[in-house]
Amino acid sequence: MTIAVASGKGGVGKTMLATSLAVTLAREHPTLLLDLDVEEPNAHLFLDAPCTTIGEVTVMQPRIEEEFCNHCGLCQKICAFHALLVLPDQVVVFPELCKSCRGCVVLCPMGAVVDDAKRIGVVEQRALRQLTVLTGRLDVGATEAPALIREVKSRAGTLSAPVDTAASAAAAMAADVTVIDAPPGCGCAAVEAVRGADCTILVTEPTPFGLHDLDLTVRTLREFRQQVAVVLNKAVPHDDSVQRYCRAENIPLLASIPQSEDIARACAHGWLLPRAVPWSAPLFLDILERTGAFGEVHA
Repeated sequence: MTIAVASGKGGVGKTMLATSLAVTLAREHPTLLLDLDVEEPNAHLFLDAPCTTIGEVTVMQPRIEEEFCNHCGLCQKICAFHALLVLPDQVVVFPELCKSCRGCVVLCPMGAVVDDAKRIGVVEQRALRQLTVLTGRLDVGATEAPALIREVKSRAGTLSAPVDTAASAAAAMAADVTVIDAPPGCGCAAVEAVRGADCTILVTEPTPFGLHDLDLTVRTLREFRQQVAVVLNKAVPHDDSVQRYCRAENIPLLASIPQSEDIARACAHGWLLPRAVPWSAPLFLDILERTGAFGEVHA
């Protein structure tokens, strides 16, 4: 089973919830946590585990071999992202606009457009008993977040190399549940991160901005037929705006995590909530039970 944790806006407690769910699960089951917030991965801040870089990630970038080019302009016409400009005596490539679709390479009649590898980031691996963590880390200046996210998810399905112990590698290979820490927002990277998940938990807060961005994300994910549920973080008394929204949209509200100095202090220090704030542990257990992570679904 795969549970994605996402949010319409940043700063609402998405990573706090993802790491808390993953650690709670790992007490009983081999669990895999994918940190796919590749532009600002921070799940590792909550997990005291050694890190191993298991590979670089590259994407295709076109390179023009001018000696073979007849400047017919077909590569420019086929590129929907305007990454190529054909001049009378030169073809200019704009790498930041290229989406690595390879259309220009395939269609060039002269074979003048060839693949060139461009590094966009790395994949890191950590292990903590039954919990294995894969992190995508995008290079500064790189913009291909969806490509790196796809690569991390692909590698998650082929884990085999031991990290610190053979037991941790075996746990990763046999993971019963995967938890995804997705990027905030409802753009391409967020959609790519939650694609294929059995359930996407949207974390929000009881503010006008939180509710607005929650609504945007719900409407986006419904276009992709993603099953969504909501966890309200920083809940305060006498504000039921999120509860009313969930009822109106027929979305399960899995839990309300109260505004708490204990939780704020734990997050500020990078402490795992189920351990640092014991009274919060049943909340995460209940969320997992309602998503069906332990078997039966309680929507």
